[in-house]
Amino acid sequence: MRISSVFRPVLLVALTTLLLPAVSHSAEREPWSKEIIDLFATMPVQDGGRIKPFDTYAQFTMLQLNGKRSFTTEPADGSKGERLKPVAWMLDAIFYPEIASDYKHFIVDNYDVIAAMGVQAHDKRRSRYSYNELEPGVEKLMALAQEYNAVDPKKRDLVQQGVLDLTNNVFLFTQIIHFMDFAEERFTVEGDTALAKAFPEAEGVSMSVTLERAMKVLAALRGNPDNLSADEVNAVVMAFSTLLEDLERPAMRAQAIALFPPSEADVEEWQTPADVMAAAVDEVHGAPISLSMLGALEKLPALKGDRPAFTEALNTLHNETVALAKERGEYSKISLEVHYYKGQYIFYSQWLFVLSFLVVAISWLTPRSKWIHYATPVAVLLPTILLIIGITLRCIIRDRPPISTLYETILFITATAVLVSLFIEYVNRQRVAVAMASFLGMVGMFIAYRYEVKEGVDTMPSLVAVLDTNFWLATHVTIINIGYAAGMLAGAIAHVYIFSRLLNFKKDNKEYYRSLNRMVYGILCFGLLFSTVGTILGGIWANDSWGRFWGWDPKENGALMIVLWSLVILHAKMGRFIKELGISQGAIVLAMIVAFSWWGVNQLGVGLHSYGFTSGIMNALVVYWGFELLVIALGALVWLRDRNDRVGTQGGKEVTAS
Repeated sequence: MRISSVFRPVLLVALTTLLLPAVSHSAEREPWSKEIIDLFATMPVQDGGRIKPFDTYAQFTMLQLNGKRSFTTEPADGSKGERLKPVAWMLDAIFYPEIASDYKHFIVDNYDVIAAMGVQAHDKRRSRYSYNELEPGVEKLMALAQEYNAVDPKKRDLVQQGVLDLTNNVFLFTQIIHFMDFAEERFTVEGDTALAKAFPEAEGVSMSVTLERAMKVLAALRGNPDNLSADEVNAVVMAFSTLLEDLERPAMRAQAIALFPPSEADVEEWQTPADVMAAAVDEVHGAPISLSMLGALEKLPALKGDRPAFTEALNTLHNETVALAKERGEYSKISLEVHYYKGQYIFYSQWLFVLSFLVVAISWLTPRSKWIHYATPVAVLLPTILLIIGITLRCIIRDRPPISTLYETILFITATAVLVSLFIEYVNRQRVAVAMASFLGMVGMFIAYRYEVKEGVDTMPSLVAVLDTNFWLATHVTIINIGYAAGMLAGAIAHVYIFSRLLNFKKDNKEYYRSLNRMVYGILCFGLLFSTVGTILGGIWANDSWGRFWGWDPKENGALMIVLWSLVILHAKMGRFIKELGISQGAIVLAMIVAFSWWGVNQLGVGLHSYGFTSGIMNALVVYWGFELLVIALGALVWLRDRNDRVGTQGGKEVTAS
């Protein structure tokens, strides 16, 4: 869906073509029926290198433009607007482009971006704009985008990055609203050639019929070359060349969605309407063509005012597309993926974790309430189950282990940390671990949500070549991420220890602090085991993929730092160089190292593991590291305070004794 990070040199030309006036469509619109939405939702399309439901494509397109998975219209008469879900919103953009162009669904975070393109900005700094509001400044936007694309991504300011993001979104939206323009075009061939005789209709015929007839004429001519003179052949060739020019412009606008499965099993790339036209005239490669499905698709715009007829035609297209996709073995997970997003397991898990955190807070305020005592673990367990169901469904849909993208690492690490916390709570019943479970679940789900919204791209994409192996994803990647989860959990509980000491919470309850220390120590040992095994497996994978076990790559260095620092903490404890407070401070440093290995190395832009760059993450990491350094400093203040208290107490005893 996104334009490549390397700005396309042809973007300006392509967008200029797309900005040509669209074929006039009727502005009368009625809500889409559930049957139509369901048929489109389960229509398979190819996007980002994988086969997915039309519903998924619509969801992430809306998320990219709108920042949300729903949109509420704003009628000009001030009446209550209609809340559109992704499929209904995209159908409006495809079949009612003149209406969708007034939808304020372009989210712009900085009004300086709007001012830069010479368009009147809204009063709010972060606001939503319609395409019709932006259209007068699109030419200026394109010029700025070409200029800013030459700037190093790490040196771009907010306005420059905002211009490039808006350019991506405008280009994508123009592709969608012009996607069906070809369906309302009619084509004729003038003259007295064999090609012209195949087009007797004065009003012209549709693109699919045009291509079908033209290919039949050309095939007949190739079969009987001796029956025509050179002049007649040249006349047909010239007429066909003119026809192709007429077909090319509307066809080239129809490139947004590849929804036609090729009939040949060895061809992986699905076809857009533009591809169908190109394939129909491709004499060299003999690419498969989908003229029947193209014909079914191009009937839809004319029938949108007659919903029963529209539904019938859509059923024909849906059945033909699904049947061919099933023959190719590419449809089996479509319905499950629609169910996954419809079920919103991750979304509900996020808010149930928030609710569980509130329940935990109440339990601390009412420690004697048996009802709250029993409700707390249940409140944490419910969102955990939803999270696990979501992760499991993703594994089934993609036929992958639970981790193949940065987004999935957030889900997996959160689930692991929560499950380990619940196990610890089951063992010691101190209510600290269950509090950590709800807190980490809430934070992890919030980060996952923010990451998904910020990136606005499919979170189940095709994998880069080095990751496209289920064995290593199931072993090295899964094990190393369990180590990450342990490191973050140990650091989280270490915060509880330090803040408890700082605030003198349960000052006289030494068992409380011993229990916290045992948790941190046990999780450190647990994390060291998985980090060490995961790092070794990573080296074996590197040797298998790149021909060397170790190359001092930033990601490899991060994994090694986790192992070495864990060993430093454990050896320092064994040598009595540090005690409980020192172990907690060391665990927080470990969490900082984990954050570097998990996210930081991807921001460096170097090394063989640099395939997960996320803009804006480095600023968040700096804030996180700064906060953790502050907590470590507070731990040092606790040590100094307790040391002074001990010295003062000893001094008082000495005076009394003397």
